Amino acid sequence: MLYEHLALVKAEAVSMISKDYEAGTKVYDKIETQALGMADMMTMGIIKQFPYKFIK
Repeated sequence: MLYEHLALVKAEAVSMISKDYEAGTKVYDKIETQALGMADMMTMGIIKQFPYKFIK
């Protein structure tokens, strides 16, 4: 997921440098969705690693 994220960030930067703002906006939307999925995956990993911290 991290490599996918970095590829998307690079694509956004290239779009902005080449002043293709429409493409940059579309890539940004993909970045946001992908970053939220990555955050969910990291959260689940933390919960699995320390389950006793999340049990009430």
